[in-house]
Amino acid sequence: MRRRDLIRFIEGELSGERALESAAHMTKFYRSPGSSGYHRATDFVAQLLRDNGVERVWVERFPLDGEYRLLTQTMPLAWEPLSAELRMGSRNGKLLVSYEDSPSCLPWWTPSTPQGGLTVEVVDVGTGERLEDFRRQEVRGKAVLVRSTTVPDSFAHAVALATGHGAVGVITDTLLYPTAPFRTRESLPDPVQLLRMPSNRPGLWAIAVNYHAAERLASTAGLQAARVWVDIQAKTFKGEAQNLFAEIPGADRADEFIHFVCHSTAGTKPGANCASGPALLAEVGRVISRLISDELIPPPRRTIRFLVDVEGHGTKHYLHNHREEAERGIVSIALDSVGHHQGKSKSALLFYHSPDSVPTFINDYFVSLIEATPKETRWVFSNDDEIPFVNFPDLPYTPWSDNKYYPAFGIASPLFMSWPDLFFHTDFLKPGMLDPAVFRRCGMVIALAALELAYAGPREGVKIMREVTARSELRLSRIALRSERPALATRKRLAHLAWRDIKAIESAMVFADQGDPEGSQALEDTKDRMQRRVRDRLDEVLGWLPEGAPEEDFAPGSVVPRRLVERDAPGLAGTSYETRIRMAEEMKARDPRMRYDSLRIIGDEIWNLTDGRRSVNDVADAIAAEFDFDLEPRHILELFGGLVREGFIGLDGP
Repeated sequence: MRRRDLIRFIEGELSGERALESAAHMTKFYRSPGSSGYHRATDFVAQLLRDNGVERVWVERFPLDGEYRLLTQTMPLAWEPLSAELRMGSRNGKLLVSYEDSPSCLPWWTPSTPQGGLTVEVVDVGTGERLEDFRRQEVRGKAVLVRSTTVPDSFAHAVALATGHGAVGVITDTLLYPTAPFRTRESLPDPVQLLRMPSNRPGLWAIAVNYHAAERLASTAGLQAARVWVDIQAKTFKGEAQNLFAEIPGADRADEFIHFVCHSTAGTKPGANCASGPALLAEVGRVISRLISDELIPPPRRTIRFLVDVEGHGTKHYLHNHREEAERGIVSIALDSVGHHQGKSKSALLFYHSPDSVPTFINDYFVSLIEATPKETRWVFSNDDEIPFVNFPDLPYTPWSDNKYYPAFGIASPLFMSWPDLFFHTDFLKPGMLDPAVFRRCGMVIALAALELAYAGPREGVKIMREVTARSELRLSRIALRSERPALATRKRLAHLAWRDIKAIESAMVFADQGDPEGSQALEDTKDRMQRRVRDRLDEVLGWLPEGAPEEDFAPGSVVPRRLVERDAPGLAGTSYETRIRMAEEMKARDPRMRYDSLRIIGDEIWNLTDGRRSVNDVADAIAAEFDFDLEPRHILELFGGLVREGFIGLDGP
């Protein structure tokens, strides 16, 4: 079908208000893995999909029992909060935080205190990042106050140190992923951040407070022995998760999938951000089903599949039990916080690319859809809606959600979500922070993509190849013209991006069709021509640059890593917190664009790019090119060393 007709039909049916209403209903439930609220919310989405006319809806269950293993990893126990209070001095003292007022105050998997609570002395250990924070005063048998930092891993590290030094509990005002000047602990003093304990069998309890409460505790501890009364009641138990599937079956290519994934678990109650993915998914399912039943559009050729899961663990279950189907997917599109009110939350709706480790046409295709779909209002001299009120840019790969799992298995997986997020995973992220206009803007793009990709044949593949080529030529030209990097680094980056784009063009061969030999031959011919154009443009722009002084190879980086286990990216496993801090400082000194959080995307791509052929130096060059970082191979080798120590990676000689 013509794109213009599809857009018109989707526009006439899609309702941002309906999506917001569904998300608001989900925020009534506390949705930690395996909890009663999680199951009620997932059951609600299942019924919503059925009521919305989606043809096939079913559930697959798996244990959350601390024993069941998927992709070599043990699933956590189920966990559910019941109640909590933290008061100054005694059970009659000033209330610092309660579960009733701030459900985000209990980190997932915190154990209970004794029934009836306990009174305990509090020791201020500052940020709790260093051994000295715990050695300068006795913490055994006491609770420790841990303050917020800009490093997202600092809370987990402080909990590990507190456990090792015999503390019985942790009180913290940690605020994850600060974004100055809007989201900092000082500029945003009221919200309480949801956190997670480092293990589902922690040795101590934990509770989160806001900045005001932490300041009160710190000032008291500074003058005299501070004491608090704390009562935490939570269940850690053998439970289960459910993977909720829904499908709009395909016709002649039903065994190929356009796959969408989101999670019904939530950072906290109300958790409006995490509720927006299932809500929009259900609305898109309703729109497509209604258009088919009303005979405005034909059934799709490929199957459109939806998955609602426990974030991360549900995707592991899907990849473990449906590997062949997952690999027959054209793409796995992840939805997360897709409904944020941009003014209230100071966010943008973002399209995060699938990583370069899985070269794909999907990235340029979606960027073209974002540009082509109608905006919120018209230009004064035309009736076309071309002026956006919803800010909707694209950025490189970012592993915020289920999108991080698929690339390790060679499956393209972009992500739609909102960021920055003023109230990310806090008690302030209520339904009032959602906006039907943002739901509608995102819904237009993903519904159109679902249908176009589900219908596509060789002729549509030709257009996609041309789109990737046109954008590649512009991309290479702009980098050559604008780069301020040394010439050799720019040359390496251009060569990598050209290679990636050539492979991305080839990925559109998935639209070849044995039933259309003429069209498939045209697709093959187009592939060859478009790839030549990218190579020619690369040669041209390299001629714009000086040769650049050759650099000496990093000899230890000539080793070739290979995976020893089959799993998703283990990230920075095996590299200590102190080492990561030191590496981040060294990286930033070399390239001011980098920060501690940069290690996260580097860690994922280290694993995803490991294929038994690339050397450590090759991997370093590829990551540097993908994110435009000035990386040293020695740091990449050091991170590989951590994976070697954990038994995930082997290193072979050159």
